[in-house]
Amino acid sequence: MESHKLFNLVSSMLLAPLNRWRLAGPWIALIGLATIWLASALGVFLLPDAWLHWQFHRLSPMERPTPQVLLVEADFEQRQQTEWLDLIDRLDQFGPAGIGFLRQPAGLSETQLERLRETGVVIGQTAAQANGENPVLTLPPSQTLDSLGVHRPRARDGGESFISTESAVASQAADTALAEDPFLIDFRPGMNYLPVIQAERVLRGDLTRDLVSGRVVLVGRSIDPTNPPLLTPLPEEANVSRLVYAGYTVDTLLRGQPLRTTNWWQNLLLSLAVVGVAALLYFRLGVRRSLSITLGGVITLFMAGWLSLYFVGLVLPVAELMALHMLLWYLLSRREQRLESAMVNRLLRATSSRIHDRLLPSDFNASQDPWGQILLLTTQILNLDRAILLERQGSAKHLREVKAYRCSLEDIDERRRDFERTPYATALEEGGPILLTKTFLKNPEPGRRQFLAPLEFNGQLLGFLSGEVTEETLDNNPLFLSLLEDFSDQIGELLHQRQLWQARQRSESSHWRRLMRLDSVESEYESLSEVSQLFERRLALLENVFNSLHTSTILYDLFGQVMQVNRKMEEQVRRSGLSVFTMTAADAIATLGGMPLAVAREHLQHMMLTNESLTFAASLPGVEGAFSLNVRPIQGAEGNASAGVSTPFRIQGFLLELVDVTHLVRLERLKDELGNKISAELRNQLEAALLAAELGRQEDVSASDKAAFAELVERKLLQMSRILTRSQGILNAVQDISRLADFPVSITVLAEDLARRWQPPLASRELAIELERPPFNAFVRVDVTQIENTLDAVVAVLADDASPGGQIRLSLEERHEGATLWTTFIFENTGYGMPEERLQAAMKDPARATTPAMHRLRQAGDQVTLWGGRLEATTAIGQGIRFELRLPGFSLDDELADPK
Repeated sequence: MESHKLFNLVSSMLLAPLNRWRLAGPWIALIGLATIWLASALGVFLLPDAWLHWQFHRLSPMERPTPQVLLVEADFEQRQQTEWLDLIDRLDQFGPAGIGFLRQPAGLSETQLERLRETGVVIGQTAAQANGENPVLTLPPSQTLDSLGVHRPRARDGGESFISTESAVASQAADTALAEDPFLIDFRPGMNYLPVIQAERVLRGDLTRDLVSGRVVLVGRSIDPTNPPLLTPLPEEANVSRLVYAGYTVDTLLRGQPLRTTNWWQNLLLSLAVVGVAALLYFRLGVRRSLSITLGGVITLFMAGWLSLYFVGLVLPVAELMALHMLLWYLLSRREQRLESAMVNRLLRATSSRIHDRLLPSDFNASQDPWGQILLLTTQILNLDRAILLERQGSAKHLREVKAYRCSLEDIDERRRDFERTPYATALEEGGPILLTKTFLKNPEPGRRQFLAPLEFNGQLLGFLSGEVTEETLDNNPLFLSLLEDFSDQIGELLHQRQLWQARQRSESSHWRRLMRLDSVESEYESLSEVSQLFERRLALLENVFNSLHTSTILYDLFGQVMQVNRKMEEQVRRSGLSVFTMTAADAIATLGGMPLAVAREHLQHMMLTNESLTFAASLPGVEGAFSLNVRPIQGAEGNASAGVSTPFRIQGFLLELVDVTHLVRLERLKDELGNKISAELRNQLEAALLAAELGRQEDVSASDKAAFAELVERKLLQMSRILTRSQGILNAVQDISRLADFPVSITVLAEDLARRWQPPLASRELAIELERPPFNAFVRVDVTQIENTLDAVVAVLADDASPGGQIRLSLEERHEGATLWTTFIFENTGYGMPEERLQAAMKDPARATTPAMHRLRQAGDQVTLWGGRLEATTAIGQGIRFELRLPGFSLDDELADPK
């Protein structure tokens, strides 16, 4: 009965706590052991162990024993044969325990060397001099911290076994077997421990028996430029030469106190002991005292390693044991924390996962495939047929292929990937993209050009973009290289910012930094925080999208109150003087749509019942232009109503969009002008034909005149037929909405609209605009949605520069150059002017366009270039500014007369 009670007591004390581990305990122990053993095999703990050995010698001096080694410094290159033999004879006279040479004496023959070896003299050789079975070699000691002070009695090189000179000398002197295992040299007797004499003293016979008798004599070189001091645990002022190093090695072997290291089974037993102690402490104390247990265990293991070195001469794997101890307690603490917060974590994970699915994906900085996103961006906007991205890794000068589009990474014809070579170096020197004359991507298709663009930011090269584009794309877009350069700069900045973001993330996720912030343990609350940040990002994105809409927009809630107004609508109502924030939805519809309030309410009732959108013609008081008003009900999302929010209606508000259709009205006017011009030309031809026919029917007309009139009628009819055919083609192009970017517009109409549009704002600034109307009516093909902004950008610069009371003059010219009719807008002002180089730099370099007006002017120049023209400027201080905007044009009469 007593034994049964004792068994139950032991079970409650050990088995019951062990049951708490279930399978976690063995797994934690296995993971800890495997991790430490793998780190030890990879050499992670070599430096800590070497540091411990170093400090052991520095801080644990011992009483100096009687040195058993005598060191003789000799110059091996300048000694004669007789001197070496005399040196050995004189040493033998005093009965040394052994004589060893760290180098083979010069001048001695093989026979003499062999005879010396037979007499017991150990002569060390180099690897090149090694001969015979198990030759004796004097190898240089390792100077790396992880193997500092380690001596290997035996070494292998190319399948051959060598014996160290120190081991051979000590074995012969003590008449013992050769040492087999590597050991740590004992430097504890301190500096200047071994007696050192010069070879000249020996040759003079200035020796005593007490100095030589019973000691091992080592002969070697002193410190010189070719034999520098060695790194040892001794103080730096010791200046340990190779000879002194060998002396400490032999003395360690002779005293029988080499510092031994533990083998694998001893390390395993020690590791299991640490695991067992950690388990017992965990059962008894839990993890609440894990910090004090960890610190106490580290100190205990450190002291155990120190005492083992001091008393036993055994080097314990202290660094490995301390790391295992800390890893075990980290794993135990982590497991305990997860068990305590399991329920909260599950709830947070479920909530975070459900919310995260409804949010936007991660941004570019956190993307796992940033180069793929860059490739998608460039190919879809730049219209590339093939593309490939090369990345520079760190500070290396070679590039790595990371992504390709419609080709493979093997299609690069330049195989070296060295950006210091062409064509990479050429692109870097020119500071932007270049068109390649040689093939970069293999098997180019006909009619294609290849390019190479560096991706840089602030002088740092991040990679290269290479691709293939059709010559038609280059011809149709004169700014392709400029656009590609802008893309390269922005992509370079994007990648640089991503690197900075990742560096910050790595810094923020550093365990040491988290520990200093008392945030060393990760939790599911961080996931909830990330979801909250995603919510904020999405909300900011939606607000930014709403504010950036070019359509003037007002959002009303269900009760007719203003929820949000975008920037465009704020500008419009500021110009018109309306107070939309005090208006209900019905008031806004009535005011903008120009209808009675009762009718506006009827429209809202209709939308409430049918959920349909309505469109009205609209106008803004005091704002020139034509508008349409779109009103749409905002429906609530089905099935997503919060339990705490009452949504009795099917709609949640109204969205009012004021769309500017002025350019459509202007387009219709331009189309009417074209139609009127064509109709007038046909009417002229028809009237001429009718007049000729009427003259031909008169009786007093001769037969020859009748024939001439009939020929004239026929010619006019043929000309009318050609005009109808050509005009039909022009009108068909005009009807195609996709041709708005290439629409025929009269330059006279453009100039008149420009003068009328700028007259009121210039008059308010005490300026005037003067238009010189031309006698011709040429047309240009431009984008009707952009031409006004382009001309306004030029006038804005002139207005900012003009002096009060000044004038802006606009004149038009046309000039034939070959087959091209060039139309020129000439802008001049009476203003202050500026330095010529400053104006030219602002028009070409985005970084020099310091004012918004100059920035818009540079964009206008790019737009004119896309239309096939150019924008030029001249200026001087005190003389104002002159702009010439040249565009290729055509005469409508010539266009209609063209039989093609």
